[in-house]
Amino acid sequence: MLLLDIGNTNVKIYDGAEVRRAGVVGFGFPDTPFYYINVNPSVQEVLDRLPQATDLRGWFDFKTAYSGLGVDRIAACYSVQNGIVVDAGSAITVDRMREGVHEGGFIMPGLSSAKDSFAKISSKLVYDPENVVDLKHLPQNTADALTYATIKPIVLMIEEIARDLPLILTGGDAGVLMHYFANAEHREDLVFEGMQKVIEEKAIKEKRNAC
Repeated sequence: MLLLDIGNTNVKIYDGAEVRRAGVVGFGFPDTPFYYINVNPSVQEVLDRLPQATDLRGWFDFKTAYSGLGVDRIAACYSVQNGIVVDAGSAITVDRMREGVHEGGFIMPGLSSAKDSFAKISSKLVYDPENVVDLKHLPQNTADALTYATIKPIVLMIEEIARDLPLILTGGDAGVLMHYFANAEHREDLVFEGMQKVIEEKAIKEKRNAC
């Protein structure tokens, strides 16, 4: 089973054993059957013409009052019954799941955006996402000050809505945020977990209807 998670910049490809990444620009879609989710309007017309491509967007039976929730966020939350789902990519999305119902969420700029923003202000403001600081103490140098100002608002906002729910991190910068949450779970392939789950549910439903 070949799964594609198509974003605005990159494509993640899961073949059941490992995840590969490629840029969207110039990407050659597989000739063999594959399932996908897509948030990039520029490639949807191409995908619609491929008979081997199956769009999972309409397959998710997802309970939410959130208007316009992206299919990538739906897929990330789909295999989570109770928890705070943090997808730390180009943007950081935070969603709360309780008893299988999506209660809402929010979006923040990703760590790479913070890095770019500081650089536009001054060449001396070099933010390194890999720099880990103690958020309980005020920084004493510029490198730590940039990290503190970037990370602490993110941590506080997530903690505020987490309450008694477990915290689940995914996305490219999840490893960075893991340093700041004592009991967080890192599930690197959470989006693909959701995609696999909805495909399995569809197969079971079709089997029942055939009987």
